[in-house]
Amino acid sequence: MQGELVGAYQQKGVVQDSVHGFIPINEAEYWLLQTAFMRRLHNIKQLGMAFLVFPSARHSRLEHSLGVMHIASRMAQRIAGSLSHNDKLCSEVLYECNYEHLNSFVQTVRFSGLLHDVGHLAYSHMSEEAIEYMAKYSEDKQSQGLFKELTELSGGALKVHEAYGVSFLSKLKGLSSSFEGSLLEVYLSAVTELLKPGGPTVREPLEELGIRPEAYSIIHDIISNEIADADRLDYLQRDAQATGIVYGNIDLDRLVEGIGVSLLDDGRPFLSLDIKSLQPLEDVFDARYKMYRSVYYHHKVIAISKSVSRFIRELPQSHIQLPEAYGGDLREAIKPSSLAKAIADDLYYFDDSELDVIARTAAHGEEKLIKRWALSLLERRDLLPLSLIKRSEEVMVLATETLRKRGLEPSPSNLSHLLNYVSNKVSAIQDDLRKATGNSNIMVDCFSSSIINLDRLRRGSNMFNWSESSYLRAIVDQSSIPVLLLYAYSDYMDDHLSLIRARAKDLRETAKKILQDMLNEGVRDIRS
Repeated sequence: MQGELVGAYQQKGVVQDSVHGFIPINEAEYWLLQTAFMRRLHNIKQLGMAFLVFPSARHSRLEHSLGVMHIASRMAQRIAGSLSHNDKLCSEVLYECNYEHLNSFVQTVRFSGLLHDVGHLAYSHMSEEAIEYMAKYSEDKQSQGLFKELTELSGGALKVHEAYGVSFLSKLKGLSSSFEGSLLEVYLSAVTELLKPGGPTVREPLEELGIRPEAYSIIHDIISNEIADADRLDYLQRDAQATGIVYGNIDLDRLVEGIGVSLLDDGRPFLSLDIKSLQPLEDVFDARYKMYRSVYYHHKVIAISKSVSRFIRELPQSHIQLPEAYGGDLREAIKPSSLAKAIADDLYYFDDSELDVIARTAAHGEEKLIKRWALSLLERRDLLPLSLIKRSEEVMVLATETLRKRGLEPSPSNLSHLLNYVSNKVSAIQDDLRKATGNSNIMVDCFSSSIINLDRLRRGSNMFNWSESSYLRAIVDQSSIPVLLLYAYSDYMDDHLSLIRARAKDLRETAKKILQDMLNEGVRDIRS
């Protein structure tokens, strides 16, 4: 109801959401949603260009951000309720266990959920590889400037959307003085620290809100952890609904009911999940495994992602006309500081609609290389990289049979070793494919990634001892094995069509034989 407190501010209204129903928003959140930094998320699709495979998957990062805020808020309210009845636990999280500080905790979590993806660029994750490539592997002044800013903002690493998020939040803080309510700049400072890739570097913003520094890990884990976090709980449901996949059915109420705060042996607080949450948690891991297999790692979605990356990587070398506001050089225009200023001034946003225009301009131009990759994202699906392996399960079957024939157990560790061996031999696979076909213009690319990172999962095991469930152990074992996909393409449009697409069946059969040889080599590597 309007006028009631939502977090630390008065409720302003509600948003009708397709997944969660009514999502209440308060005055400060409403103000943020009107800024250019949040408005641009309307024009950034959650799954990038995956709608070319799943036509209804056109939902936006803004929808997801609101969903994460809503789930995170429910978790935070559950925790705040339990803290209010446990003075010892509360004193480890807040300086004073009063209504004001409990609301500050909830509000910090809400802002963290709302703003966690503010740094995403056009086509979401699909553009990140290209931005990273431009920053790392070009030696010109513009690329060096991009690299410098990205690494500084992400604490020495190079995490693309996280770095942009820190830059955008810094700009938002400067604009927050126009908000008539109190403490928004302090909240934004706290959220900036919480969302920094390397963790917080200053403690004052949280302390000013009455939140102890020890609570950092709790707030961070509510938004992002390896067990059950607000980010994943929203996107699994939202992406399943949007793609028409039926694997995202999760008992969110039961999970939220099981969320709490516990103390480690050394007295530090951590986010915990009770044993009654086991069955819905099994559904989360099951949905995660199946959504990655069916959607995120779909062979055609990965092919599109590779086309996006190649297209963006070629832009700085091309002579196509960029939007006038970009100033002529893409790398300079999308430096975090440049883009933050441009967004604040409503000059440009580097969102899907802008990159769509650039792609269409390139597709109708005369420069062959950039035209070839632009067309692959528009009308010409036959110009996408050819999937040499259409189903990653085919690779798993081959790898399993190879291990068994050599008297080795097809355990997750052996399968992972074998598939990682193959993924590191892409140049050899490319050479063999060129020799077998007599086509020196064939390029081979590889996708290899596990669904679950075992090291990160084990670090987060304080939250819930997942290994006590045989069902979860089985899912984790399967999810830790890399998904391996191979692609063939040519930078020359005519060659791609006549020598790759037209000979797809023969290329796939040849690639399968080469893959089998590589797997045999990998077994010898395991034995050695």
